[in-house]
Amino acid sequence: MADLLSKEMLADLAINIVNILILFFVTKALLYKPVKKYLAQRKEKAAAAALEAEQAKAQAQEEKAKYEALLVDAEAEKARGLEAAAKEARQNADDLTEKAKRGAETILAEANADAKAIRDKAARDSKDAITEIALEISGKLMGRAVTDADNRRIVDSFFAE
Repeated sequence: MADLLSKEMLADLAINIVNILILFFVTKALLYKPVKKYLAQRKEKAAAAALEAEQAKAQAQEEKAKYEALLVDAEAEKARGLEAAAKEARQNADDLTEKAKRGAETILAEANADAKAIRDKAARDSKDAITEIALEISGKLMGRAVTDADNRRIVDSFFAE
């Protein structure tokens, strides 16, 4: 029986080895190669996605640089606009100030002319009043009538002094 068992065991062992080899080759043909192919395709897709992501990142960096440059340009343009507006405002203020100065000078000149005219009129009026008073006083003191020519001569010499 030991011989029989050994032959049967050896036959079973050989059958099991053949089954394992068949199972190995069938599994390799049916499963390993398609799984390996699937994994290679997946690896390629992952690499393509990584490359695409890298390109998108590079493009985003370029866009960011463009927008930052545009932002800097916009800030510079804004500063230039503000500077131009400030310059224009200063110019307008200077123009208004100059116009106001000219208006004030005109008003002052007119006021000075009016004051001079009033002063001259007041001087003439006071000269005439003083002349009349002087004539009356001199007429009363001299006891005689003094002519206008005498009075004018006296008044003119008084004011001349």
